[in-house]
Amino acid sequence: MKVLIPAGGRGTRLRPHTLHTPKPLLFVAGDTIIGHIFSILDGLQIDEYRIVFSPETSLPRSLKQAYPDRSFTFWEQAEALGLGHAVLQGLPDLGDEPVLILLSDTIIPFDIQAALASVPEGEGFLVAKEVDDPRSFGVMELTDGFISKLVEKPENPQSNLAISGIYYLPSARRLREVLEELVSRDIRTRGEYQLTDALSILIDKGEKLKPVKVEQWIDCGTSAALLEANRELLKRNSRIIPLKGSLIKPPCWIGEGVTVERCIIGPNVSIDKGAVIRNCIISDSIINADAVVEGMVIANTIVGQKAVLKRPVLSLDVGPFSRL
Repeated sequence: MKVLIPAGGRGTRLRPHTLHTPKPLLFVAGDTIIGHIFSILDGLQIDEYRIVFSPETSLPRSLKQAYPDRSFTFWEQAEALGLGHAVLQGLPDLGDEPVLILLSDTIIPFDIQAALASVPEGEGFLVAKEVDDPRSFGVMELTDGFISKLVEKPENPQSNLAISGIYYLPSARRLREVLEELVSRDIRTRGEYQLTDALSILIDKGEKLKPVKVEQWIDCGTSAALLEANRELLKRNSRIIPLKGSLIKPPCWIGEGVTVERCIIGPNVSIDKGAVIRNCIISDSIINADAVVEGMVIANTIVGQKAVLKRPVLSLDVGPFSRL
């Protein structure tokens, strides 16, 4: 099976963390974002990972270094013209074979093997989640168990099933043809070529796509979202090692070669390899590799790779009713 991952964004909403690290390789809950996505695919026979990237990033080199055992090919998206345009860049030489599309900043914990087994040959599926207010999402409407209509951010939604970011299409060729039709006819929504519009054309032409419902999807597109993703992922991916002289409140992830001295760590803290933390109280935060944090009380914070945060230890006489 071919897996296509559009990763052409520049990660501007996650700056400054994406200035030197491509967004899919940001650290969260003991792994990279894309590493958590790869874990969903465990057990599947994947013969090629097609990564669509922006020439402004170092993603191809970084991915090959981080995951040397995976079979990557890289497809450049020279201009950011929407998700549909990004997907099209990764489809040029594929025929009537299935393709699985996953977004590079969305983690959806679910049983993908069961989902694939549930659709007969020649059919596909879109992952969906029931939401309280569908007006902010792409929404799917159903007829006899199949998706009959896709509507982007409807004013009067007829369904609460939001498109969640994983797409299994039975024919890469048919998907490519409708995406090429969008581009040649310059059919844009909000100025971009949308994958939802291409899928709507496919459905109108008779493509059989079913919804696969999930309980959760985890967005990693902003700093606040990444911290929320850290909290959610640590519920199932916690790693704590004994640290003499410090108190660890789970769930946490503590990487290899980490130094923690006289600290209270947690809950919901991920510390990447080589970080040094002394005399700190840290909660709901991500500390990246080789960072140094001393004498700090921090929460809801991302500390970048090799960043240094130090505050000298104070010796004070603090009288009654004082405020410091």
